Amino acid sequence: MTEIWQEPVRGAAADPAILALPGLEQLRSFLDGRAPAPPVARLTGRALAEADEGRVVYTMPVTGWVVGPKATLHPGVLAFLADAPLLAAVVSTLPPATPTTTAEVSITFLGTASLGDELRAEGRVIHVDATTGLAEVFVRARDGRLLAHGTTRGFILPALDLAGVDPPTEAAGVPADETPDPYLRPVAGGTVGSGAMAATSGVDLLRRQLAGELPRPPIDHLTGMRLTAAEGGRVTFALPAGPWATNEFGTVFGGMLALLAASAGSAAVQSVAEVGTPFAALDMKMNVIRPVFPDGTDVTATATVVHAGRNLAIANTEIVAANGKTVALATGTTALGDAAAARAAAALAYD
Repeated sequence: MTEIWQEPVRGAAADPAILALPGLEQLRSFLDGRAPAPPVARLTGRALAEADEGRVVYTMPVTGWVVGPKATLHPGVLAFLADAPLLAAVVSTLPPATPTTTAEVSITFLGTASLGDELRAEGRVIHVDATTGLAEVFVRARDGRLLAHGTTRGFILPALDLAGVDPPTEAAGVPADETPDPYLRPVAGGTVGSGAMAATSGVDLLRRQLAGELPRPPIDHLTGMRLTAAEGGRVTFALPAGPWATNEFGTVFGGMLALLAASAGSAAVQSVAEVGTPFAALDMKMNVIRPVFPDGTDVTATATVVHAGRNLAIANTEIVAANGKTVALATGTTALGDAAAARAAAALAYD
């Protein structure tokens, strides 16, 4: 059976000539169709909704594809979505032929959303000078509840020589597809019930998933992300750096790396949690070291727990490309709940 991420890709990178436009006009070219939606948007439903100078909004539906093993919105999806308006808000202030790249993203997780909701991520510029761009993002549910807040630091790169380059003026042609985009299709995969989670240690749950005894979550089937190794305090995930993961300019979307890092970090904490311990991601900081190109090889995230106390756990994650080079480093904090109370609540629920 062909997985979604193995199908022929939909969407495309923009014509590089749009870099000859001011940053705000670059973004508006995606709104008016002069530039095509990138593959990662066609995969997940992530969409540019508004673009003004210093302010950019992206939206994304909460479909069954973006829930994690606990049947709730995967917290890494909040980081995934936040990455886009953070960089775009900086881009919206830049003159023509001025590239920029994300150097660091920090996200604080504050809440979750239910199936059928819509996420709205509004990025705002804090400061831009000749070398540095700072921005913040607010991710909210449809009812306005704040689900996450984040900040970024980007590098403003030397101007390109685009003299004589003509940016596109007509809408990009989009071929018709016989089937819906992936995020609109029936969901594949499954989740682990609360009873099993309350009665099994975290590392055993992971090992059972590796053995095929428990289903992989839907987001794995959508993106190709997968758990590849698990032991107490250390786990490894892999993600195919393929065309479906690419952004507006053809490199792997930084939000995909954030999603991968959040998944690995949470699983590492899960691997040291005693039976029935509830846990929730509090924050994550990721430093992006170099871009990832869609060559079809795996990027691998190895997360290690560096602190596990009664109330908090901290995990470090290193993301490495197939050539052995580190592409990103992340640190995340997770809150640990009362295992005994959680087991008692689960027992009452199943009586």
